[in-house]
Amino acid sequence: MRSKRMLDRWRNERQGLTLGTMLLLVAGMVTACDYNDVDHLYISTGIGIDKVTDGIRVSVDIINPEASQSAQSDVGGSENQGPDRVVSAEGQTFEMAFSRIQSQLAHSLYLPHTAVVVFSKGAIASDLNNLVDALERNRQLRRSQLWVITPGNAEDILTTRRTVHQPTALVIRDLVDEASRRYTCLASDELHVVKRMLSPSSAASIAEVNRDREGNPTLSGMVLITSQGDMRRVSQAQILDASWMLGRTFDVRELVRLPSGASQSPATVTVHWLRTSTRFKLIRATPTPVIQVIWRGTGEIERWTVPTTITSQEFDLLEQAIQRDVEQRLLRAWKISTTSDIDAYGVQTLIDGVASHDIQNHRNSTDAWKRTTWVFDIRPQILHTELVSQTPLGSNSNHS
Repeated sequence: MRSKRMLDRWRNERQGLTLGTMLLLVAGMVTACDYNDVDHLYISTGIGIDKVTDGIRVSVDIINPEASQSAQSDVGGSENQGPDRVVSAEGQTFEMAFSRIQSQLAHSLYLPHTAVVVFSKGAIASDLNNLVDALERNRQLRRSQLWVITPGNAEDILTTRRTVHQPTALVIRDLVDEASRRYTCLASDELHVVKRMLSPSSAASIAEVNRDREGNPTLSGMVLITSQGDMRRVSQAQILDASWMLGRTFDVRELVRLPSGASQSPATVTVHWLRTSTRFKLIRATPTPVIQVIWRGTGEIERWTVPTTITSQEFDLLEQAIQRDVEQRLLRAWKISTTSDIDAYGVQTLIDGVASHDIQNHRNSTDAWKRTTWVFDIRPQILHTELVSQTPLGSNSNHS
């Protein structure tokens, strides 16, 4: 009996080892197949979407495998040694255009590494809802890719010449990422853009890119956009105004003009804002909305052009000048929103959060955001004023 139990135990252990060995072999074979398939994929770094007569034109910026191979073998002279190549096709729908792009390629197109989607203004104005639906439904695309707008053709942006040796789509992504570290509203990834478009305000902000004089991609501004495809461009000079209404900024600079009472004549002060934050507080939703803008900023004086050291009186005048300038900038940003009929700052969403409790008030508040009255609470905090008051050229400075 004992020997029989030992024999049965040995058989069970042997069957377990055999099954485990087979699973390891299968896993190794599958892993090897996946590893080999990477060499047979065209990896997308960016997608461009343009409007054409019979539909849309989709362009895909893919990593050029010939360039990587030539770099490894150190062989030059091929015309296809650029870091990327752009493949384009037209179709009545997004899916049809992609199908025609795939038919031009010898290997499968791999989209999960797509970093940027570039929309032309014509494509957005013609059929934004269907484009967003197609991008959201695509199983390969992630929702983290950056969305940007170009006033020209998206294909031209992706095929632009450049001096750096990396795909154009990655250059665009790096440009916008760097700017979004200072102006957080420029971080226009798909997840947050679509979320804001689905809100009661139905609007979002998206970075705008264009080409400079040398033909290289550059950040040219920002675009306020609605889910219906309405747009309003915000120039580089207006980005700070809109950014302060949209949220946080870091490492930005503001020119503040001091009145004549602060010195012999009017002067200009450069303030380096280390960080600023803006939030809205709804005071009253009906009948006319009243919203408080709570702005906080921590900064330092970068250049003091007044030919004297800072006194307490001059410092008070500086704070007042900053408050006036910030308020004027916020009002200019609000004017951009109302004149374009785009609720880019989420005011209607804020109002509906309260008004939705009352069905009648909710129905009457559809366009309530346009009639909003603003109350400003602006509090700047200036640091390291002693560094400015002890400048070598100050009239009250001590010289050795």
